[in-house]
Amino acid sequence: MEIAKIVNDYINNQLLNVSNLPTELNGKMIDRLFAKKFRKYAIAPDVKVSVNEKLNNIINKKLPLTFVPSFGGYKHWWSPTYPTIDWAEIFNMKFMLEYLSPIFENYKDNKTTIEYESEEIILSELNNVPQSGLDEYTKTFRKACDWFNDKLNGKVELKLSLAREQYKDYNFDKQKLLKRIKEMLPEYTQRFDSYDEEDKARRIKKAQTNFKIDGVVDYSSYTDEQKQELYKQSRILNEAFLDADYEVRGNDFFEKETNIPLLFSFGLGPGGEAWLHIGSSKSSMTDFWAGTGILELRDNEEIIERILSRNQFEHIKDKLIKVEIQCPISDICESLQSIFVYKGQLLF
Repeated sequence: MEIAKIVNDYINNQLLNVSNLPTELNGKMIDRLFAKKFRKYAIAPDVKVSVNEKLNNIINKKLPLTFVPSFGGYKHWWSPTYPTIDWAEIFNMKFMLEYLSPIFENYKDNKTTIEYESEEIILSELNNVPQSGLDEYTKTFRKACDWFNDKLNGKVELKLSLAREQYKDYNFDKQKLLKRIKEMLPEYTQRFDSYDEEDKARRIKKAQTNFKIDGVVDYSSYTDEQKQELYKQSRILNEAFLDADYEVRGNDFFEKETNIPLLFSFGLGPGGEAWLHIGSSKSSMTDFWAGTGILELRDNEEIIERILSRNQFEHIKDKLIKVEIQCPISDICESLQSIFVYKGQLLF
């Protein structure tokens, strides 16, 4: 059977099919939340205790149940599909539905929501990426949520909330946030300088991965030493932002009685030590917004959804086959009108 037909059949009949989501709980809701097949990391005992307490409180009081996957809220600038979503986001949405379906199918006392939480408010300052690209990502992400919602018939709602939009409820905005961060920077710079050299290098490397040198401001002419200072300041800004943001909406949102925060592989923010970490898709640890989605077509015609990091994509890009896709979500953005396919079995 030709590749185009195999891939199109998979996307239309399996990936985008929400009529066959699992419904059996096979235990308690907490058991489903901590099922190993949906996690990529070991769980500390106190995390399970805190999540269990929150879940039981919601169930006992018959409150709305809201899962809050927290993420960067952008498509990484390296991605061939930047700035819009691509198949990685679709893989994640379906993954989240499969993960939580037995819970929302069995929780009948109130509404269940999967509320993605985007922290794009200072990414232009943090990673030097244009706001226009961030806005385009938000628009296409919300269109994908709306498409799934139409198919789910009210069983659960997928939505995307932006920090900048929530700030209006607290008489707060980006300028006030930047002012607060500026006040915090001396303390956070001192704290960063107190880290051991290995820890500093790791944090700076993470910032370098995300920083777009020729973005809002073109720093291409900077020396390596000057660029390292940029990355350091970006990292310190990020650490201050997480705490400043938590000051504004932490108790009312992240710690809200009805909300259960979820994290993927990216770093912990305040309070995140007690949050549940899950995978980004069935087979990948790479965060969906920082990677790009492809399909792995094995010799037996089995298809595996993959989210590739920048290094992984660069390693195999010459072996990828671009397949045109005809499906109901192809009109959301150009990146959903085709998909890269790797024939064989990837070893990462």
